[in-house]
Amino acid sequence: MSATRTTEPSRPQRQDGFVLVIVLALLVVLTLLASAVAASGSRAVAEAQEEIDRFQGELDMRSTGETVLFMLGTQQRNIGGLAALPSPPLNQALLDDDDGGTYALPRGGEIRLDGSPYAGLGDARFALQDDRGLLSPNWAPESMLHAFYASRGVAAGAWADLDAKRLDYQDPDTLHRLGGAEKDQYEKSGRTAPSNRPVATPLEFRRIMDWDSMLAGLDDAALLGLLTTGRSATLNVNTAPVEALALIPGMTRAEAERMAALRRQAPFVSTWALQGAFPIAPFMLEALTLFPNQSGNLILWDRRFGGKKLMHWRLTPLASGGPPWQIDYEAILPRDNQSDDAVAEAPATPLLAPQDAAGKGIQPAP
Repeated sequence: MSATRTTEPSRPQRQDGFVLVIVLALLVVLTLLASAVAASGSRAVAEAQEEIDRFQGELDMRSTGETVLFMLGTQQRNIGGLAALPSPPLNQALLDDDDGGTYALPRGGEIRLDGSPYAGLGDARFALQDDRGLLSPNWAPESMLHAFYASRGVAAGAWADLDAKRLDYQDPDTLHRLGGAEKDQYEKSGRTAPSNRPVATPLEFRRIMDWDSMLAGLDDAALLGLLTTGRSATLNVNTAPVEALALIPGMTRAEAERMAALRRQAPFVSTWALQGAFPIAPFMLEALTLFPNQSGNLILWDRRFGGKKLMHWRLTPLASGGPPWQIDYEAILPRDNQSDDAVAEAPATPLLAPQDAAGKGIQPAP
């Protein structure tokens, strides 16, 4: 009698292996999804933080700009710049400016009006440029205007034509000056007709026939940093950039750089003394001044993001119903490659002092 052998059913090994593969694949997919979600979340957090930083940077710029404008409207300006602290009663030596007002000699710590960079609130930076430190083509002495033409490579025989075209562009009539250009000539060349009013911003000089080619080598930042539409026939040697100082008859670029370096140590207090130290033509002394104008440029930027914002301000102390200043125009300028943080000074005023952890302004050292 043979024994009967009972055989157990075999386990579904292939099916179990297939399920294991599916589970592993699902784990891989879930891991990838989790990584993607984490990466996406990190990007979203980073982008949100960048937006917050940009908003804070814009807020710092606006706050800095309003603070500086408030200081311009309420605090004294002297030959050294804008007083960083409220001025005491005038009991020191005074100098008379060209407008008949009086300006005290500097007390020290002034915010210079020559385009020097300063630290503002937060990460904001700012610079102030006095209008009298820039060349005003409508008011500048003929000798300086011609020196400007020459610096742009224009032959002397074409200087009179540039003057005529500038005047024709702005005057209200349609009469042609010799060498000038009026509406019909602009239309024939496909240009916008003359405005027949004074130029509103330095950038508008590009619209004048032949001026566009002369100014082609200057970008907007360089143009706004050299020319102005302000009404001033004098050049402030305490605030003019090197490019403007070099236009003074008799001055060279090297001498202009030396003048700018000397005034950083102490502002000039006499235009007559300049003649003994620099090769300035004697007839130019009456066209030079030491005092700032009632208008100028305020340049703002954030040290991390974006370009620079230029606002042209004009003080209006007799205005009613608003602040004692007016913004004539604004322009957005690209940031250059030069770092401003290494040279940006902290102005000695509690209005622009950095904030401590409690949000209270840190008082500057006396």
